[in-house]
Amino acid sequence: MDTHLKEARLFDYPVHLTETAEALAFASSRVAHGQTVQVVTLNPEMIMQGEQNPDLGRVLKKADLVLPDGAGLVWALRKKGCQVKRLPGIEFSEALLAWAAETDQPVALVGAAEGVLTLAVEKLTGRFPGLRIVYQHHGFFKAGEEEAQIAELCAQAQPKVVLVALGVPRQELWIERYKSLFSGAILVGVGGSLDVWSGKTLRAPAWMRRVNLEWLYRITSEPWRIQRIYKTLPMFVVKVCLAGPKA
Repeated sequence: MDTHLKEARLFDYPVHLTETAEALAFASSRVAHGQTVQVVTLNPEMIMQGEQNPDLGRVLKKADLVLPDGAGLVWALRKKGCQVKRLPGIEFSEALLAWAAETDQPVALVGAAEGVLTLAVEKLTGRFPGLRIVYQHHGFFKAGEEEAQIAELCAQAQPKVVLVALGVPRQELWIERYKSLFSGAILVGVGGSLDVWSGKTLRAPAWMRRVNLEWLYRITSEPWRIQRIYKTLPMFVVKVCLAGPKA
């Protein structure tokens, strides 16, 4: 972890107490020095998955930049006395794309359904004039040889920004597995962001995002999320409360 970014820990998971501009400056500085940056957009569900999946847990704990994405994560950190604001991964990724367009940094996109990816590329290149997408591939590929081939082809395009939308934990593990192929690049697991950028999925209204209620909008507009959240969020809350300020 970079000493220039203030860091907190929650159950031994690092979280950078940062905002968009500072996080972007950190990542772009690393790239300028030829270093590769793995970015994790952390939320309570990922922490609980990391507790059950040692491979994911290790990736989350050693990522180069860990953003406080989830509202529950922000609540838990504030309970510990940390001054922290939520930094949604999609907003950091959009800032990253704006920077890439302005500085002519090549971009790669991996993940989502083929039609969603195509539409997202079309909308992103319209939204960020100058954005240069040098590689794209949908997320419906098999582990093993096919997965490795896609990573190698992606790396051969020499992107400086790689956004991976394969869902948790697949995207984090994919980045960890293949990041050594990418020299001086920023790799971010972006979950469902391509669905949002394509227009398939809508984000919560701005007022809900301001008061950290985006999660409520997501489960009301996508009810299938409720079962997944209920498997992890109550356990996370109990874990935080039992741990107290030493979490």
